[in-house]
Amino acid sequence: MHQPRRNVFVFLCDQLRSDFLSCYGCAGVPTPNLDRLAANGVVFDRAIAQSPVCGPGRASMMTGRFVSDHGVWANDLPERPGLEYLPQRMANNGYTTGAFGKLHHTPGLDTKGFHIGQLFEEGRLGDQDHYFQWLKARRPEITGVWNIENGQFAFEPEEYYEHWIASRTIDFIDQHAQDEAPMFAWVSFQGPHQPYDPPSTVVGACDPEKLPPVVNFAPESFPHSSLETRSARVLPVFKDKPALDQLRIAYAEMIVFIDQQIGRVHDALDAAGQLEKTTILFSTDHGDMLGDHGIQEKGPYPYRQHLEIPLILSNHPGLDAGSRSQTLVGNIDLGATALDIAGDTRAFGAARSLLGPLGACNAPPRTTNFSEFCDSLKIVENDRFRFGYIPFSKDIYLYEPAEDPEMTNNLADNPAYAEVVREMLQHTVDYMILAKGVGIEAHDLVWDQQRGLADKHPAYADEMPIVFAMTQDEYQRTVEAGVDATFNQPFEGKPVRHGYQPAYWQQPRDNA
Repeated sequence: MHQPRRNVFVFLCDQLRSDFLSCYGCAGVPTPNLDRLAANGVVFDRAIAQSPVCGPGRASMMTGRFVSDHGVWANDLPERPGLEYLPQRMANNGYTTGAFGKLHHTPGLDTKGFHIGQLFEEGRLGDQDHYFQWLKARRPEITGVWNIENGQFAFEPEEYYEHWIASRTIDFIDQHAQDEAPMFAWVSFQGPHQPYDPPSTVVGACDPEKLPPVVNFAPESFPHSSLETRSARVLPVFKDKPALDQLRIAYAEMIVFIDQQIGRVHDALDAAGQLEKTTILFSTDHGDMLGDHGIQEKGPYPYRQHLEIPLILSNHPGLDAGSRSQTLVGNIDLGATALDIAGDTRAFGAARSLLGPLGACNAPPRTTNFSEFCDSLKIVENDRFRFGYIPFSKDIYLYEPAEDPEMTNNLADNPAYAEVVREMLQHTVDYMILAKGVGIEAHDLVWDQQRGLADKHPAYADEMPIVFAMTQDEYQRTVEAGVDATFNQPFEGKPVRHGYQPAYWQQPRDNA
């Protein structure tokens, strides 16, 4: 019997650290609704940001592609032409799609194909911002989206942007719950990104003594000049310990309010009879340094505070509820997961479905993971090491996070790890080639290379252009030489873009 497709709801935060969440070990920030998602799903402990900066990371989520592929290497740059986007694919699969909150695309009103878009874009849209228009109608005196008084949101909690985002999502549920088409919602909160302006109802909701302590406050030395330069530019609050502590409390309080809004949407799904039909994903674009190591916000660093992110897959049939996964994943995988739930198994860039064996994509787990902060830092990690390369500087990092979570002991110059450094550099080059587009003539693409390609991009054969495939004569000579001639099998039946003679599968073979 045909099973109706499930709704897919993605909750996204901006600049959220995993170590400020109770499901990741923090005792000072009450988040019962996220705890409920964790209890009903899988928590991924090895998730990283595809790019620890907003615009590039969000473009990766919408395309399934690396930063060096989609072209948004800094905030407020557009994607390269010719890409397909997640909401378009979901709509093509019969979903009614809605985006609520912050997308951070360029141009700012471009929703990349969502049927419905109710946007809050931090003021980038001026008077075209949907939240600003709504709040302006209620409070004509405002001149922008930020309305702060004594470090708190100046108006009623029901007028706070996070509340507005949840309310627009609830409207979407109410309007489409009875439709035949399933719903795909991208619910993207602004916080806990600065300006760290919690509404009054959550002030005092956290236990300051149980928040993560500041790590390596105002260091006197830095492992690389880029870190020293970044630290020199920080705002004064990040060099004032009492002020920094208050900022971190406000950050935590914003998380509490966001958790409450997730609860409102969760309850609305339940009231509409849609909760049991809905798979929920939760993550963020990246974390926040929050003064650790003398650094604010995010940047080209290998540190866990902004690279490691929360990621939860919840409320899906067959999940081992309440379990944790050590699989190497990232927020780049949100789109492939949504498409897998929709029954669409065609590759989505380099992303992989989080459903694993519960889904239909059957992509094997990664053995390495990749992240990049434009061309300032390239990061590769495996199950043991995190490697970073600062292009053009000759500076490299190698850390063992399980033994050195704050990454104070750089192993890159230790001769005992020379082979690890070599392997990680190889992985870095491979990922950069993969990002720009693999160009290998098919008659040279032997199995060893294909195995390496498949490890990083299982659907490589569906994406790379086929040129100079094995001809019938080449195939026959290879067989006669006693060499394995089967390595073009993944391309058989696919169109060949260019070649001087037809591929062997395009004409009969003799004595093969």
